[in-house]
Amino acid sequence: MTLGALLERYAQFEKRGVGLYRGLAERFAADLEAARLWREMSNTEASHFALFELAQDWVAMAGGGSAPPAATSESLDMLARRMGEIEDRAADPGTMLSTAVSLTVAWEELELPRVLELLPYLPAKAQGRVLAGMIGEAPEHYRLLSELAVAAGGAQDTERIAALASIARGALG
Repeated sequence: MTLGALLERYAQFEKRGVGLYRGLAERFAADLEAARLWREMSNTEASHFALFELAQDWVAMAGGGSAPPAATSESLDMLARRMGEIEDRAADPGTMLSTAVSLTVAWEELELPRVLELLPYLPAKAQGRVLAGMIGEAPEHYRLLSELAVAAGGAQDTERIAALASIARGALG
């Protein structure tokens, strides 16, 4: 798989994140704070989608970049299936708010490691922009997620969110 093809798959994963968070905001619209936070998180995912779309151009301009990380179609398909399970559970009418928050945390736990794994393989311009635009804004993204967990009574998720934030801060140096 080429780096450009991998970036396209990652962009599509981010687009799915936009849909997931917008769907949760609509589904839990009666909880104004939770809906607001999911909308804000959706906007962040939209910026991630745009960054991966741009990164494809930056990679092409740099001559294709280095070989991508060891992602295979099978491993990406497995990730897509896991994301589908989260999407299905989130869309289930019986899913409670606190469970939806836990599913959101699980989604974020799938995102951060794959982005961090990808960074070293990107050309310098793409690497800097993806690092700044995705990892650099992660503390704010995770702050919103923490607020969402507290608003939903999902305090059990705050440790998982703190772990994500710590990993993101470590990647920033």
